[in-house]
Amino acid sequence: MLGLGIVRRILAHSSSKCKRNDGGLFSCVWNAAEILEYLSEHLCSIDAQMREQQCYHGLDSLSEVQLHPVLCQAFASSPMGVFREIGYPSSAISVPKNRPNETQRQRCDLVLTPGENDALYDPIHEQREQDRALGTLFESFADDIQPEPEGVLPSDAYWLEVKSVGQFSYVDGVPGVNPKYTSELLGGPRADVVKLASDPLIHHGAALVVLYSEERATGPHDIMTSVSAMIEQGLPISVPEFASIPIVNHAGNEWCTLGLIPIRL
Repeated sequence: MLGLGIVRRILAHSSSKCKRNDGGLFSCVWNAAEILEYLSEHLCSIDAQMREQQCYHGLDSLSEVQLHPVLCQAFASSPMGVFREIGYPSSAISVPKNRPNETQRQRCDLVLTPGENDALYDPIHEQREQDRALGTLFESFADDIQPEPEGVLPSDAYWLEVKSVGQFSYVDGVPGVNPKYTSELLGGPRADVVKLASDPLIHHGAALVVLYSEERATGPHDIMTSVSAMIEQGLPISVPEFASIPIVNHAGNEWCTLGLIPIRL
């Protein structure tokens, strides 16, 4: 059961903390096109390095987990902060004593904050402080344990889930046609949108599809097919942003398309 008192205070605090930081961003307003620009420019530079070093493998050889730190590096030159593998803010707000521990929480691949030195506030830590009072002489005062949120609130951060899929992929290091291409493209981003949209403390976020293809037109076309399916299913998404870059062809893929599908709440 969601801690409504915590949710109300976080939302009220968020509305009073909407301000511009040194990078010109507002803490409660995000520009999807700008985020995509940082990502695409960085991947383009990584591909250029691979070309120069004559690597045997390209960007499309990276697993999803290997891709995460590469995407994090894209924001090194930005005014934004970035965190990896952050627990969903409401994923552990449930019945006391049944609350999942840190390893059991659902986690988001990347979370952006307006400033590079920002801390990210986790409401679960506050909930656990209240849990410690249960069953003690101080149980009647548990609801009074309500410290002021410190750091960037979940509702002001930008939550980013990543899915990587290619027309050609590597299996045990060997490239070939990806037999799961359609199912991965339709199922992966949809599951990410559902997770993001289901958390009441997330107000800004997107599913990022990194798609490798033989032809440039394939990426935007196929991602839009996935988007159309999600719209038909009534999922709350906005118009996606796209960026495509050429990549070294080692496996059959010559293009990398980034499709940023924002959630709409």
